[in-house]
Amino acid sequence: MLRGMYAVVVGAGEVGQYIAEMLGREGHDVAVIDRDAERLQQLADEADALTIVGNGASRRVLLEANVTNAAILMAVTDSDEVNMIACMVAKRAGVPLTVARIRNEDYVEPGKGVSSDFTGIDRVIQPEAAVAEQVGRLADYPGTLEVESFANGQVSMVEVRVDRHSTVVGKRIMDMGLPRGVLITGLLTRGEVAMPRGSTVLGQEDTVFIVGIPDPVKQTAALLSGHRKERHSAMVLGCGDIGLQIALELENRGLRPKVLEKDHERAMEAAAVLSHCLVLHDEGLSESFLLSEGVDEVGLFVAATGDDRLNMLAALQAKRLGAQRTIAVVETSDFTRVLQSMGVDVAVSPRQLTASAVLRYVRKGEVVNAALLDKSAGEVLELRVSPNSAVSRSPLREGRFPRGAVLAVLVRGEEVIMARGDSVPRPGDLAIVFSAEEAVTEVERMFRSR
Repeated sequence: MLRGMYAVVVGAGEVGQYIAEMLGREGHDVAVIDRDAERLQQLADEADALTIVGNGASRRVLLEANVTNAAILMAVTDSDEVNMIACMVAKRAGVPLTVARIRNEDYVEPGKGVSSDFTGIDRVIQPEAAVAEQVGRLADYPGTLEVESFANGQVSMVEVRVDRHSTVVGKRIMDMGLPRGVLITGLLTRGEVAMPRGSTVLGQEDTVFIVGIPDPVKQTAALLSGHRKERHSAMVLGCGDIGLQIALELENRGLRPKVLEKDHERAMEAAAVLSHCLVLHDEGLSESFLLSEGVDEVGLFVAATGDDRLNMLAALQAKRLGAQRTIAVVETSDFTRVLQSMGVDVAVSPRQLTASAVLRYVRKGEVVNAALLDKSAGEVLELRVSPNSAVSRSPLREGRFPRGAVLAVLVRGEEVIMARGDSVPRPGDLAIVFSAEEAVTEVERMFRSR
């Protein structure tokens, strides 16, 4: 992404605000459109962005936002229709790249993206599918808080909280006996992000970011989290759009979750779709009912109704009754910061995942993939090494890599190389970089051709 890019964001909700703030910090010009003047004022107080009150699907409003000079338009309102129309109008105005958040599957062709009926939309983000995929990855990596995949699945990144009973507490990283093929790239301790060294001592409740080959990453995550062997069973509360997607994802990964749904008609519809799941008609909060259905023997309990507070209560109840691991799906990011302190293992935010998906399209040039880390911990970037770039053809120790960033892994064809000081990135390599927020722009610059 070139410095000085002009972007238009339609929607000043949580996702839109984050995108605008991020682009502004990186020196880009941003215009944000929303019908809610109060929400725009709040954004203007926190970010350097042009704010326009109006309908983001209106050609007049988009022209007022100078959309003809935009490099990208991102439509992330809560309305699929507004998002689609905004993209189509912007494309006709000459915007090179348009991104729309779309929830309704009726608008999307499986495996193809947006329906051909809606020309002008370059990229589609589906929050429900993103949540289901994340829950599926979390099921595959026991003890983790977040899981991301890079280089076509050759590299994984996980976030793990160090359990107070873990054998690694009080040890230096160099003394932990980590398996080959992993690197601890980031550490979140007492709210501060740090780049750990071999001499760094891990404390209980520290949050650790691990990058490497999938199987060793799983082993390391289990070691740090103190996680026991997970029971191979699951229960999902809610079978609306998100809950149904989660159940299907878990089903595809070999689990056969019990699905609880209080709406009888919706439960019947889900039962017709889920071939290997037992769908039960119940609100899923009663202690006696949950125990009768074996919640105390469940390996994974996922609360995925459309109600944040209900999901929080249900996940807490399931954890209290003996569920090994609990996940609550919550729209409000503020809830994600407190849920884990209350006893819920993982909070998954559709808005957070949407922002991370948008980031993949905002990051241009040599950036192949990007993942936004929660708690302002930074980003994990997958970048292609360009010929004549600052990182190519010389050892990493000579490259003056930006402070606050770590090049963890190089992928060269089928070979996964754990980066060291004497590693020499070659043009065409994929590099997996953990970067604090303030170092991202410099990291991107280092991978560009001179």
